[in-house]
Amino acid sequence: MDRLLNISDRTNAALHALALAARAGEPITAASSAKRLGVSPTYLAKVLQPLAKAGILSSTRGAAGGFALARDPESISALEVLELLDGKLPERDCLFKASVCRRKSCVLKELSDSVAVSARRVLETTTVAALAKSF
Repeated sequence: MDRLLNISDRTNAALHALALAARAGEPITAASSAKRLGVSPTYLAKVLQPLAKAGILSSTRGAAGGFALARDPESISALEVLELLDGKLPERDCLFKASVCRRKSCVLKELSDSVAVSARRVLETTTVAALAKSF
C-alpha cells in the first residue's frame, strides 16, 4: 500500500512524532520519540526541524528542551504535513510517466484518479489529534 500512496518514511516519522507530542501534552525529546518510533534521534530531529520552522512545532534547546505542538492538533492535517515535507501530491494522467494509450479514457487511469481523490480526502480530514488517539 505504501507504493500506492507513496508516503515517504520522513512524512511517516513526522506524523507519528506529532501524534506522540499531541498525546504527551508536553514537550517531547527527539531521543525518546525516536526510540518509540524505531528511528535515529538525529534523523527525527532533522525531520522535525521544518515543522518547527513552519510553526507546527515549537522547539526548545537544552536539557529540559524538546519539541511541542505550537498549534491545536485538531488544526494540523496529515495532508499539510505531507505537503510541507514532500511537496504537493502529484497529479498523473497515466500510470506511466508518459501516456501510452491511444484513447482518452483508460480503466487504470480511472482507478488511479479514484484512489488519488480518496487518499486526498482522507489526508485532508485526518488530523494529528485523530492520529494521537491511535497511541
